[in-house]
Amino acid sequence: MTNKEYLLNAEHFSVDKIKINSVKKVYSGNFPDILEKIISNCDRSVFLENGVRVLSYSEVMDAEKDLHVGFSEKKMIPIADCGENDFIIYDYNHQTWAKFNIIDETVFKKRSNIAELFLTGL
Repeated sequence: MTNKEYLLNAEHFSVDKIKINSVKKVYSGNFPDILEKIISNCDRSVFLENGVRVLSYSEVMDAEKDLHVGFSEKKMIPIADCGENDFIIYDYNHQTWAKFNIIDETVFKKRSNIAELFLTGL
């Protein structure tokens, strides 16, 4: 599936309030609708073009433990694995989307919406 197809489909996903409330307990943030829709509908990883893998709900919930990064302290939530230790994240402190390297903990390719990052910033 292409990144564009995935984003177009995600606009029509429903929100699972139980899952989102659980995520908010871990990450203590407010999230845009598209993020809530993506998290609500990822029971399994979704593989997209260019090797991007949208994280499953359980991977999002366990990301701090599994990746050894204090995402909640940094006010960010991981959404997709881009390979080479780079992840697409939502920075809920600044309401921006970006890529984040979990080894050197750098944030780069900041964008104002997920489409800009998924479609042009990868």
